[in-house]
Amino acid sequence: MKEEIKIVLGALFGDEGKGVCVHSLCKKALDENKRPLVVRFSGGPQAAHTVDYNGIRHIFSSFGSGTLLNVPTLYKNTALIDPVCIINEYNVLVNKGFKPWFDVSNAKIITPYDVEFCRNDKKTLSDGTCGKGVYAALVRSNTDKSFSLNDNPQEILNSTVKYYNTTHCKEFDEMFLSAFEEVKKLQSKISINDFDTIIYEGTQGLLLDADLGFQPFVTATNTGLQTFSDEELQNAEVYLVMRTYLTRHGNGFMPQQVEGYDLNDESESNVYNGFQGDFKTGVFDFDLLNKAFKRHKLKEYKNVKFVPFLTHLDTIERNGRLIYLKNNKLIEIGFESHEQISKLFESNVCI
Repeated sequence: MKEEIKIVLGALFGDEGKGVCVHSLCKKALDENKRPLVVRFSGGPQAAHTVDYNGIRHIFSSFGSGTLLNVPTLYKNTALIDPVCIINEYNVLVNKGFKPWFDVSNAKIITPYDVEFCRNDKKTLSDGTCGKGVYAALVRSNTDKSFSLNDNPQEILNSTVKYYNTTHCKEFDEMFLSAFEEVKKLQSKISINDFDTIIYEGTQGLLLDADLGFQPFVTATNTGLQTFSDEELQNAEVYLVMRTYLTRHGNGFMPQQVEGYDLNDESESNVYNGFQGDFKTGVFDFDLLNKAFKRHKLKEYKNVKFVPFLTHLDTIERNGRLIYLKNNKLIEIGFESHEQISKLFESNVCI
């Protein structure tokens, strides 16, 4: 079966609308009588991809953003799962009328002890964290303490407790063991070869990449194309998702704001949280966008097709204007149509 490969990446700092993009690609494939599969290849349960479909709204954390269309989710071994988060979200989805179809057997495991470390480690808090234990679990997994659902859960806990030089917490252990066994029972065996449209769903954005982002305010995993094989990238379509304005959650870079330029969105799912603080917005920055592409050397990927995917056009329409940065100068244009704004973005993307 010949596969179509589509890769969805956040172009900047995350929060761009990757969930909307993945959902729309799944919907298009289904409308064409194809069999889509969503593959998570980076990050973990710190993802927050919002999808609205048929009056149902869900923020996807551990499941692929095609789940409301009954599209299954498969995890690569370059991504991480927290069994507790999976069960919590699974139950929420079931209560909304959906039964997720998923296979996370190859993903790296996050334990409550990883979460606890991230929430209390001064360096991690200073660099920025979602409080989900992703960074700590990945660092641990890069030693000989890497585990998946194929391992013994009690041994995972014993090894992790020893790794952090701490003691067992009964509440943590019971919560983890129960969720671990439930995930193993609920998941299905999924083969990528049974599907003809493979949609890789990224987490965070290119400038949060562990190696190529703005250090030290980065995520734990690679958010670009580095983890893909030449075979996976052959003739792939890479969707570069961006809003019509700049966003930032967490420490580090601050978007430039302009007085009177209202970027508030009543449907915004990104809100203040105790680990990342306020959700920040500002004018779009084409210099920053192309710096992200340059850092990731996107021009060197000759066998892929890059597709800009623009979201939040309604925000610009409501303002009646678009303000953006280019060559370090603020530029303002009046809003005429969605097509006008889309063409402007396409013409300023340097790949």
